[in-house]
Amino acid sequence: MFDTIQKPDIILENNSTRWFFIHEHDTNSILNNILLGIKELISNRNFATWVSCIKVASISDSYVTFFVPNNLTRDWLYCNCTDLFSHIIYKVTNSSKEVQFSLENELYKSLFSPSPFMCESQKSNKCVKEIFTSNYYTFKNFVVGQCNRLAYAAAVSIFKSQNNAYNPLFIHSAPGLGKTHLLSAIFNELTSRQTMNIHYIPCESFVSHYISTIKSNNWDSFRTLYRNADMLLIDDIQFLENLQGCREEFFHIFNMLYNAGKQIIVTSDRPPELISSLEERLISRFKWGLLCSIDYPSLETRIALFEKKASLWGFDLPYSSALYLAENVAGSISVIEDCISMLGKLLKSIQNGNIINLTRKVVKEITGNKKSINVQSILEVVSRRFNLSISQLLSKCRERNLVIPRQIAIHLSRKLTNLSLSEIGGYIGGRDHSTVIHADNKISKILQKNKNLQLTIQKLEDELREL
Repeated sequence: MFDTIQKPDIILENNSTRWFFIHEHDTNSILNNILLGIKELISNRNFATWVSCIKVASISDSYVTFFVPNNLTRDWLYCNCTDLFSHIIYKVTNSSKEVQFSLENELYKSLFSPSPFMCESQKSNKCVKEIFTSNYYTFKNFVVGQCNRLAYAAAVSIFKSQNNAYNPLFIHSAPGLGKTHLLSAIFNELTSRQTMNIHYIPCESFVSHYISTIKSNNWDSFRTLYRNADMLLIDDIQFLENLQGCREEFFHIFNMLYNAGKQIIVTSDRPPELISSLEERLISRFKWGLLCSIDYPSLETRIALFEKKASLWGFDLPYSSALYLAENVAGSISVIEDCISMLGKLLKSIQNGNIINLTRKVVKEITGNKKSINVQSILEVVSRRFNLSISQLLSKCRERNLVIPRQIAIHLSRKLTNLSLSEIGGYIGGRDHSTVIHADNKISKILQKNKNLQLTIQKLEDELREL
């Protein structure tokens, strides 16, 4: 499916980092392969809005850097797509590389600066600070509702008291519901007021750092970096899944920090016991402190989110418009931000436009003809048809009488909603995108031969469209 990287035309070497500037023909080939892979993993709307505009800037031993047109696109990609890009880049380049998104002038300023290049660990931490040190990622901009109240209260308590009452703090939710916002809010608030050594790192960057340390054999530097932290914040810990060496190293880092009374905060897309291949010793340690979840926002919380996001965009959203959006657009906070982004752009481009009409246009654009069908409706219809509870469909049980209905629910979600693979997986028991793809493909193959299943799914679709 993917082409491989050609030999680079230019190599810049400075200390331990080599930057490869690829010939334009090869760059286009690499970019096309990356975009092809990403397009399969996110919704068409998100791809067109945020991803289609990027370009490959440079490739180094450890990084792939992309040009993006503006700060808004860069922030969205960092918060929503970094793991997906890493996954696809591994397939394209056949090597593990970290992902960076940069404005063109920023990249060349950093490349040709006379100051020495930083080591890999310093560069990674600097990159994280640049990404999340923003006026947006604060407690003030976090909308609190019933769905996230406990996680928010715990995060604020850690920021205000720093007495390790919740240590470790483990926050889990489906993608796009605010885990990263809370984590970066803690980071921003504390680093702006004091000189604590706070280390914030996405888990995939931890994995990349671990792999690069295997190559360099510089274990003292690796362990010193993490074990000297006064507070360690790791985002998306589920990326340690199936990586035994990384889990082993993290286990020892965790023990040393915990025994030294240092705060540890971890986020994940599922509870610790549902992360496959995670050892019981790590699961039990994650439960030593506070374990809390963030659920999908209710109607009232979605209204508040639409109003808040609109104010951050610099326009007032009437309650009637916020209500209309909340009633017709379900899903994660990322989807809500997409709606407000589109609405904000329309308001700027159409002077004196009627906001009610523009709101309806945005809803139609986001949802198309699928606005009345959501994953919850699909779960309810499938559970009734197979005489199961929704909790059984969401469980990890692998009994055949549960697996097929669950796969049917995933298949219908892919067919009848505009949600991305990760969002569907988040709704249906916190599964990852590969599980969603497998389930959808499995049902599609059965449908080619099984007429009874064809009839069953057709009846389910008819019932859903009549809701």
